[in-house]
Amino acid sequence: MTLDTRTNRFDGRGITLEQLRAFVFVATHGGFAKAGEELGRTQSTLSLSIKRLEEDIGCRLIDRRQGYIIGLTDEGKQLLPAAKDILSRMTQALQSVKKSQLKGRIALGVPDDFGIKNLHEAISWCLAEYPGLKIEITAASSAVLTDLLGKRQLDMAITKEMAGQPINANNRSILYIDSLHWVASRAEYFNKIQEIPLVIFAEGCVIRNCAVKALEHVGKPYFFAYVSSSFENIKSAVEHGIGIGLLPHSALTDDLYILSSEHGAPSVPEIQLVLHITAQGELYTLFADYLRRSLSL
Repeated sequence: MTLDTRTNRFDGRGITLEQLRAFVFVATHGGFAKAGEELGRTQSTLSLSIKRLEEDIGCRLIDRRQGYIIGLTDEGKQLLPAAKDILSRMTQALQSVKKSQLKGRIALGVPDDFGIKNLHEAISWCLAEYPGLKIEITAASSAVLTDLLGKRQLDMAITKEMAGQPINANNRSILYIDSLHWVASRAEYFNKIQEIPLVIFAEGCVIRNCAVKALEHVGKPYFFAYVSSSFENIKSAVEHGIGIGLLPHSALTDDLYILSSEHGAPSVPEIQLVLHITAQGELYTLFADYLRRSLSL
């Protein structure tokens, strides 16, 4: 049998959703370790799933060298958006089976000091699918949202925390982990700046705490050149050269210059986005599951 004949007869029936999910998460997180944490799978299990997927398709999807992921192959780049779409459609299909159960009112808190990719789109899809659902959204800093959760004024909320903190409660789960990067409008060298002009979030923000502790750890003076609770305002201030900021990897754009250790930038930890649920009931459990699946793709 020739290669062309095998290709023509390939119909994808051997490919599983688990294989596609493993591929999407590894590609999105850039490694097996973080993907395994998010999916609750071992690295060996993910590696085996992707290996079988590559064997079924007949080509390599991920470029690995000496155990490290270099990136996606051309075939992997071509498959990734389609795989994400398949998983997203499956999520919508499974949720539509329980459409009658998603009725009621949900008070949801979302951070305005952190950009959550696809959040508005996910909520829009959910409202379109479930007309009996009413979502009341409060956008505020993570500190304010945590306070509202404590007062039971929110049914659920998404906040950011320092990565590595254990999640031991059933009403809290990690959506994803993101790295932090020092950014400016152009190349800046910390050792050439007498006092770092910080463009930073308001007091109580975990990213602000990371920036301050990192600078104080290396004994570098700083001042608050621009303080805001707005994620977009922080990005804009950095882009226009007002000062140096600290932003998550998911927020980086071509207008931001990443400052590394070569520029004297001190090391900073990762942060994690956490979903909190204070209300009890199937409505909140189903909606939380919808958010987890939608925001992880």
